[in-house]
Amino acid sequence: MQDALFGTEVEFGVTGAVDAPLAAAMVKTEIFDGYRYGVVDPAPREWGETPANGGFLFNGGRLLIDSGHLEYATPECRTLASLVAQEMAVEQILGETVGRLGKDESIYFVKSNTDYCGNTFGYHESYSMRRRPDDDLVIAGLMPFLVTRQIFAGAGMVFFGGRNEVARYFISQRAQFADVGVSRRVRYGGRPIINLRDEPLGTRARLHVIIGDANRSEYATALKIGTAALVTQLLDGGWTQPLTLSTPVRDLRQIAANTEGDWTVQDERYGSVSAVEVQRLYLHEATRRFAGRDADTDWTLENWAAVLDQLESDPEKLNGKLDWVTKRGVLREVAGESESGWSDRDLLKVDQAYHIVGSEQSVFAALRERSEMGFLLPAPVARRAIASPPTDTRAFARAQVLRALAEAGAADHVNWRRLRNGLSDYALWEGRLYRVYSYIDGWEEIEASGAWDVVPYVLDWESIAVNGAVLQISDPFERYAEDSAAFAGQIGQLLEEPPYDEAEFEEDDLDPEEGL
Repeated sequence: MQDALFGTEVEFGVTGAVDAPLAAAMVKTEIFDGYRYGVVDPAPREWGETPANGGFLFNGGRLLIDSGHLEYATPECRTLASLVAQEMAVEQILGETVGRLGKDESIYFVKSNTDYCGNTFGYHESYSMRRRPDDDLVIAGLMPFLVTRQIFAGAGMVFFGGRNEVARYFISQRAQFADVGVSRRVRYGGRPIINLRDEPLGTRARLHVIIGDANRSEYATALKIGTAALVTQLLDGGWTQPLTLSTPVRDLRQIAANTEGDWTVQDERYGSVSAVEVQRLYLHEATRRFAGRDADTDWTLENWAAVLDQLESDPEKLNGKLDWVTKRGVLREVAGESESGWSDRDLLKVDQAYHIVGSEQSVFAALRERSEMGFLLPAPVARRAIASPPTDTRAFARAQVLRALAEAGAADHVNWRRLRNGLSDYALWEGRLYRVYSYIDGWEEIEASGAWDVVPYVLDWESIAVNGAVLQISDPFERYAEDSAAFAGQIGQLLEEPPYDEAEFEEDDLDPEEGL
């Protein structure tokens, strides 16, 4: 898509016989073992992380453990097909890894936003902007769009409020967890519709959207990202829309709880406004400004218009395209065959099974296998994305260097014992002693402390450093093909010191952290 750059972060839930944090740790270790899918980043990068907590994959994306669950960030993408492929790639990686561990029937990863027990998993989107995302015009311009886009981007959720209650169905999972319109913080500032965290993407800003659902449908994913990218560009161009929502959080939740199609928001000037008409407001302006410029833009505009028309006339005809419509159809079929109908608690299992990835237990995968889901990419295309980065962003350079690091056995040059002992301390929490680690923000800290003999390389989105040599890839729109090729060619020489003797390693040093 012209002048666009975007990416997503997916937090995967875990279900099955294996404890969730242990399952996440086992799979993460297996993914990076032997450089199978990528290269581990040695040092902890944030508070609460342990050494080798995550790393970068050969497709340019990042995989790590965050608060006991696996989180995957796609590489920077410029086309919708690339973004969809990169999300599908990690689903295949997880499935293959669970199979390799022989845990097909005891570990299931779930691409969802809820555990049905009141907890939520995130799905975050990032978009490149010229304006700062905390600009008042950007906030005002985004709010009506984000509140109403769930009518086509929602993943759907069944909910039981009491023991004998008939299940309710929501069109969005994430909407029920939002409790504030705008916030700069996520964990301790409420769960906002718009997050104002301003992190640069080269010379541009990064718009961070955290209210979206994790879609299984490729069609819904592409439409969600494509429409948001166009709206971002509208606001970047100075366009202002006329609406000011009176109660955005309430509107968000009420739309999510309404499956009848008469969705509305409350505007300070116009009163009750149709959610479909709110979306058409953005669609018409995007069509006027951007129609005909590139294939992704035209696909988004055409399907945006078609979906809004269909939602207004007969949403059921979007079965196989929109997740919330498709999953509701499956649940209706199950409820219709059950003596308990919509009071059957097994509906929760069916709902969750829709979101399982990389497993034969996945309801979504079964629908796709029977060609009941519209799809954009053949499976082989997504499979290539496991090891192939987008070729039109800095992810290309990152992946090229990662391959060279793997070939040089970079992780074998890390002094893991000194790393763990040098960064660790002990903390008492609720009567138990835990090992905790300091973390590093970037390669500059290793350089300042002269610790390249302990941590010989540092992996970041904007740079890769190896024994003091640094490849800067600051502009996400650039490929850095020549620079990365030259840097990759030096990796063997930069890591020419022999690997540390394996006798230095102790099993206790390499185990996942646990109470002592």
